[in-house]
Amino acid sequence: MNAAIKNATLDNISLVDKISDLESQLQSMEKRLPEDKVSIIVLSGDFDKAMAAFMMANGAVGMGMEVTMFFTFWGCSVIKKGRKLKGKKFTHKLVNLMLPANSKALPPSKMSFGGFGRKMFNYMMKGQMNTLEEQIEIAVESGVKFQICSPSLGTMGFDDDEWLVPVDVCGVAAMYEVALNARTAYFIS
Repeated sequence: MNAAIKNATLDNISLVDKISDLESQLQSMEKRLPEDKVSIIVLSGDFDKAMAAFMMANGAVGMGMEVTMFFTFWGCSVIKKGRKLKGKKFTHKLVNLMLPANSKALPPSKMSFGGFGRKMFNYMMKGQMNTLEEQIEIAVESGVKFQICSPSLGTMGFDDDEWLVPVDVCGVAAMYEVALNARTAYFIS
């Protein structure tokens, strides 16, 4: 066989192998690409931080993205129905008494002014933007998914039926499954 033909055949085989290898690499990379999802992890029980979390969530839904919010520890107060003490251990009652009962009782992170700060912010927002409670309602109606940290339930003494929104009680692994596949992940603390 002519050397030139032999080299051309080897080059073609090599080229076919290279293309196949590149296609395989591309498929592997496509599997790892983030999806049009947003993950918002809410640790804070502060009014302004909860507002920011829900405004980001509702904005992302408005852009066609799927949103999952994971609430843990103090952040759980944001989506509680109210204060429930009946049937809880003494330590869980104490924790629940020290935490805000629900979204309406959340203090701002700055400028609390002994409880007057929240009233002032509500007054300033009137007619300018939706209240936190309206933001939560919009998120529910828009299909935002809500996760509650299972270890937080046990530690803080929350029950499965204390939530304003439909929740998936799960652990950190479920939160990571969403966050690691999301295009954007926020941690609100």
